[in-house]
Amino acid sequence: MSWIQQFLDELPVNSAYIFWGIFFILSCSAYAGKYILKNHRIKFNDDQAKIVLGAILSLLGLLIGFVLSISIGGYNDRQKTEENEMVVIGTALQRTQILAPSQQKEAEKLLHEYLDARIEFFKAKSPEENKNWRIISIEKQNELWDIAVIEASKIPNPVTASVLTAYNDLYISQEKTTVSWRYQIPTIVWGLLIFFAVVSNFLIGYNARKEQGMNLLILILPFLITSALFIIAEIDIPGKGVIHVTPDDLLSLKEIWNNRK
Repeated sequence: MSWIQQFLDELPVNSAYIFWGIFFILSCSAYAGKYILKNHRIKFNDDQAKIVLGAILSLLGLLIGFVLSISIGGYNDRQKTEENEMVVIGTALQRTQILAPSQQKEAEKLLHEYLDARIEFFKAKSPEENKNWRIISIEKQNELWDIAVIEASKIPNPVTASVLTAYNDLYISQEKTTVSWRYQIPTIVWGLLIFFAVVSNFLIGYNARKEQGMNLLILILPFLITSALFIIAEIDIPGKGVIHVTPDDLLSLKEIWNNRK
């Protein structure tokens, strides 16, 4: 399944394509159930089909609710990591005041560049952009670490050690963000969701095969299921789509920092 996940990671995300693509598949399933089996003799009767449909819809509803909770959990984790990065960078800014004046100016410049890199990371729309900004962030953190090590070696005491801790926390918070910046829903679960959705819409069409008209009415369930799957997909995709985490806290910190200068 790794190649499937890699393909999904590299696939350009367009919210309209996701919605209409899912809606097309489910609509075709409903019409297939209504027209393809219309003149076929089926061994089970309509009551049996309705029982099966009810059971599948119940399972689909439970599955959608469970998967939605997973995707929302992942979204909340990404929000928390962005907030945590703001706190950690703010602490590092305060601890930088401890450094000697000759080191302090360079450290503040690097922290400013580090903050910009983290903001751009959260704004990035592709894994490649995320990777590039993450590399830049690590480089800036390493330079800050070197400055703190030099200062701590000159004046080894708990005060200068706190600067080392603050700069080390920059790396830790960044890694926590990287861990959360991934799909929460496995590919196999998406396959199961689509399978249940297709079967349920097929049976909806089958139950409506004897009814004249209803061509638009049988699109109601495909539309509702598509809306639910679309919301799940939008929430689960890190940094892409309509629903994504924005670096509001980091931007607020940058604004406060700029006003202090």
